Amino acid sequence: MIRLFAIARNAFVEAIRQPVYGVLILVTFAVLVLDLPLSGYTMGTGIADFQKTDQQMMVNLGLSTLLISGLLIAAFSASGVLSREIEDKTILTVVSKPVPRPMVVLGKFAGVAAALVVAYWLCSLVFLMTVRHKVMPMASDPYDFPVIVLGCSALAATVAAALFCNYFFGWNFASAAVGFGTVLLSLAMGVIVFIGKGWKVVPFGQDISPDILTALLLMLMAVLVFVAVAVAASTRLGQVMTLLVCFGVFFLGSTSHYFFGRFAHESFAAKAAYLLCPNLTFFYVMDALVAERPIPAGYVGLTAAYAACQVAAILAIGMVLFQRRELTAQVGAGSSVAPLPVSVLAWTGRAGALGAGIFALTLPGGLVSINAVIAATGLVVTAIAGWVFWGWFGRGVKWTYYFIFVCAGLTVALVAAVGFRSSDDVSTQAVVAVVAAGGVALILLLPRTRHHFNILRR
Repeated sequence: MIRLFAIARNAFVEAIRQPVYGVLILVTFAVLVLDLPLSGYTMGTGIADFQKTDQQMMVNLGLSTLLISGLLIAAFSASGVLSREIEDKTILTVVSKPVPRPMVVLGKFAGVAAALVVAYWLCSLVFLMTVRHKVMPMASDPYDFPVIVLGCSALAATVAAALFCNYFFGWNFASAAVGFGTVLLSLAMGVIVFIGKGWKVVPFGQDISPDILTALLLMLMAVLVFVAVAVAASTRLGQVMTLLVCFGVFFLGSTSHYFFGRFAHESFAAKAAYLLCPNLTFFYVMDALVAERPIPAGYVGLTAAYAACQVAAILAIGMVLFQRRELTAQVGAGSSVAPLPVSVLAWTGRAGALGAGIFALTLPGGLVSINAVIAATGLVVTAIAGWVFWGWFGRGVKWTYYFIFVCAGLTVALVAAVGFRSSDDVSTQAVVAVVAAGGVALILLLPRTRHHFNILRR
């Protein structure tokens, strides 16, 4: 337990000290404030009802901003505290203690999750301040000066205190700003909930609905799922690819019903994919907020259990990936870290293979028509083979280099011989194919790419 706490503490400190961590928090602050004027353009649902719909739009935009911000902070923080240590080989000092590799993954998750909770808390405070201020669709609407004065004062005092401690005591500016901001913004919000627009004492939280707090809690659960995905992905991937995986999970989790759910009654594979893929719609309660329906405590409890199961399953996958990760350089192998163009090419190929697998799972009538079964089976086999092949390509297996190079050359030759002599539409597709094949060939001819595949010795 002491080792787990030490790993988590180190990951937490490293995460909040990253410049991108503070930058993303400040950008989120700015976007949340900009949501106020951007929400003042709804048409309303009745006569003079636009003030209500404007406020609902602002709440929806704010919750969406918090979700995307949490996704970005999770991806950048996880890749900074784990994949960078793997690439720099500094992780060897941890696993040689000895510390079990699963404990390393769990500790990194705990540290990144703690850092994300702090960032989410700060951003949620600013979001609640905007909710309290409300949208001003008319020029006669008064400003909420307690929110403006106390919020801006807390932010200015945070920056001033962090600069003072950085200059005179040598403290890290980012971590000092996070610490001071957590305290000062919390105090400012604690005063705001008791002070109305006219600097008069009002009942606690008069203009903030408890359902909004519940929605914030559910959105935090979704963000913690992203933390687990980012930590699991960073055991094998770099920063860019971890970010792409997180966005991929976000896309599939937000559209899982469209891709899998509507075919669940026709195909067992689609039903299994629908059940296994993280369904982020469970955490979205915008419809309940717009309809002004209360969010039951039982629903929150079930969603929390679902999030815990998803986090545990994703972390288990991450532990398996990290357990089999080679942390020492192998003699005769390519470079341990693939160049960015190779990684982009490899994961583009894997994305195509994943798309073929998803299409195979969503074929209607997959258990009724024999032709559909054959087609789905062929697509699944092709998707698995493509996924494995592009994984070998990303790791620098030499024969995959020559295979892709030959395929690119044959594509250019065949298109040049046939494609340009066809109709205008086919000629346009031929140009696109030649440009794509030429781009692949250019990536393969780069010196760093040839070093990675040991085609060109250092």
